[in-house]
Amino acid sequence: MNDAESSDKNELIESDLIDYGSTNEDNIPTKSLEEIYTIIGVGKAQYIYWVFLSIICLFDTAEMVVISTIIPLLRCEWGLSVVWETLINTNVYFFSALGGALFAKLPDIYGRKKMLSISLAFLFIATASSALAQNKVQFFLVRCVVGLCMGITFPTCIAFSTEITKSSHREVGPMSIVLFATLGSFLTAVLAFLLLNSIGWRWFILVMVSPVALCFIVLICFLPESPRYLAVSGKKKEALSALHQMAELNNTNLPEQINITVHSDQDLGSISDILKSDFRKETILLSVMYFGNLLIIFGTQVFFPLALYSGFCGGQGDPPVHKCVKIQQDSLLQLSIITFSAALSGVLGYAAAMTLGRNISFKVFSTCSFVVTFFLFKCFSKLATVGLFFLIKLLQISHYTVSLIVVPELYPTTFRNTALGFINSWGKLGGVVGAGAVYALYYYRPIFIVVMFSGSAFLVMVSSWVWSKETKKVIMTDVREECT
Repeated sequence: MNDAESSDKNELIESDLIDYGSTNEDNIPTKSLEEIYTIIGVGKAQYIYWVFLSIICLFDTAEMVVISTIIPLLRCEWGLSVVWETLINTNVYFFSALGGALFAKLPDIYGRKKMLSISLAFLFIATASSALAQNKVQFFLVRCVVGLCMGITFPTCIAFSTEITKSSHREVGPMSIVLFATLGSFLTAVLAFLLLNSIGWRWFILVMVSPVALCFIVLICFLPESPRYLAVSGKKKEALSALHQMAELNNTNLPEQINITVHSDQDLGSISDILKSDFRKETILLSVMYFGNLLIIFGTQVFFPLALYSGFCGGQGDPPVHKCVKIQQDSLLQLSIITFSAALSGVLGYAAAMTLGRNISFKVFSTCSFVVTFFLFKCFSKLATVGLFFLIKLLQISHYTVSLIVVPELYPTTFRNTALGFINSWGKLGGVVGAGAVYALYYYRPIFIVVMFSGSAFLVMVSSWVWSKETKKVIMTDVREECT
């Protein structure tokens, strides 16, 4: 193999992957997972998976909007102090980070479907229980359980969505999840505008959590396990059964018996693998990007309702007063406008990743976001402030979308979910810092919130410019190199 061929060996060239005439001594065709997915094609099976997994992740961002929207009502009902508001607003993010760090490896060990089912069941019970909480302590404790569950569901859905199609279409899953998740924040804000002041915060929470119960039933009864996970964990018979179900839904013919050429690896969910020399640089850079991205995304999500309810003008003037305030309908409408930017950002991030590539997209979005955050230091009209927050969220979530596409492309199936959970936990820690700092500073020195956002945008920009790996045409791997 010459140097040119060697440099291109990881590119998605189907003729290098597929040997259509390969059979074993029993005359049973031998095919790689990439070849089998090429035969199955992209159709109804993938669309069902992508939509279903995306609906699950819708709740992840909806949670962020729900809490930031109802916190003034909790302040009035329970007399919350600034400290308690900070705890209630950040505990879900903190325990989500903890859940991702501690438990995201379990889907790599026991399977995507099993762990997703368990986490969805507890997620529904805990969230519904929070609507019945009689005091702030009960509410705080059940929301901790919600966070632990979310630390498992989100990275598992991302990994799952990339493992049910061939490598050339793997970006569609994360893009769909981000699109639905960001639509979730927009729809939550719209529902808050329509329902919150009329039905109260308890019924509002129950309305928002109801899709989780439906997702649990569909997952248990209808969707098979990830074929890639089954194959690399040595369950090739079950993997072939899942592949046949997908082929049937797509109306394609798949031979009844196939030898799947994938190496099994019993060392699943190893967190040490993501920090080895092959992945160390990328793992650190992605963790920094996630931290900075979610600090700004979650921080602005908490900050903007406060700015609408209590006022903010470039950090100038006296700090706002912490008091019981009634939520105005026009404020909820403006919140809906801001969250609509999140819905657009999923499409923008995906389009940029597919046209410009992951590497250039990182640099473009992070640089623009860093520049725009500096305008927060100036005092604008309320309409201009709404537009400014709209643009910041659009750029930041677009960058986040690209990073969600990159992570599954970078790590093999054997510890893909572990890597997603580890990196996402740093993002959720960023959310804790962002939301917590907003509450800690807003009623004392709000100008420092803008400094924090600008510093985080700078951190993301530096990490993006240091990033050098392009994963756009790299074939997804299933096991570590030493196992092949």
